[in-house]
Amino acid sequence: MGRLSYADVAQKPAEVLALTSLTVEEFQALVEPFETAFQAYMATWTLEGKPRQNRRYTPYATSPLPTAEDRLLFILSYLKQNPTQVYHGQLFALPQNKVNQWVHTLFPVLRATLQATGDAPSRSQTALAERLGTVLLPAHASDDGPPLPDATPPLFVTTPPSAPSPRPTDPTEQTLHYSGKAKDHTLKNTLLIDSRLQVLFLSATFEGRVHDKRVADYSAYPLPEGSHLLQDLGFLAFQLEGVSMQEPVKKPRGGQLTPEQKAHNQALSKRRVRIEHVNSSVKRCRMVKDAIRLWRGVIRDLVVEVACGLHNFRLRLFPWQPLT
Repeated sequence: MGRLSYADVAQKPAEVLALTSLTVEEFQALVEPFETAFQAYMATWTLEGKPRQNRRYTPYATSPLPTAEDRLLFILSYLKQNPTQVYHGQLFALPQNKVNQWVHTLFPVLRATLQATGDAPSRSQTALAERLGTVLLPAHASDDGPPLPDATPPLFVTTPPSAPSPRPTDPTEQTLHYSGKAKDHTLKNTLLIDSRLQVLFLSATFEGRVHDKRVADYSAYPLPEGSHLLQDLGFLAFQLEGVSMQEPVKKPRGGQLTPEQKAHNQALSKRRVRIEHVNSSVKRCRMVKDAIRLWRGVIRDLVVEVACGLHNFRLRLFPWQPLT
């Protein structure tokens, strides 16, 4: 059985998009920084995850992933399709143990690539504060992408995507991961999105039982004074000093909303639809949407970060209309 290579699908744009979640143009734009990050990684580490001692990395003559395009296709298709490693190995003529080695090698490489291109979301309050100071404050004068709305304060949106996780074997872990709202064992993160619909910040990964507001309290975004934060009812009572909070009005128990309150909720809902498009873009990668089969906690968190970075990468190349 032959192996899948990028040369087989390079002239088939629909297949490249279906396999990787990227168009041919986006894929080609990612190859060079990906190969740079791969060479930097392999100069320090081996495929077994051990520190490299003396011998320099060189692809062997019969390598199933001989080119940068093949390696990028391998990891993007794994992220997009979420197959079993045995099945993925059949596509690339690799045994399961080698698939596992390449997966745990190329995921950190892909994250390093997106960090180098500036598309990876911030993961700490310090990094977010630096990003807000360098990206958002002068955004009205930016020539990169469509113009921002005329509103003076920056607009931020927080949204909680969650993904199913395999049912843990430990009873305590089962309780922590079970979400009564989703009726399933899940993992969740909180995203912070600006008016360009870029993911600026990705919180740590939490068990499904943790409430959305507790995740937001833990993150404590350092937003500029005068910003607007649009959020849903899952973050009710979450406040930030100097930030205008915009959220729907909750219907009182046994009561009804006034026409003005209904109009307010409908206006926010129309803007909220654009945020669901971001969630959908992040979840193009089925590994984020479906139950992830990788058990290491670090890898699970890394997968979500890479999916958000790929959304930002696509958005940078082909900007959307800004949120108004």
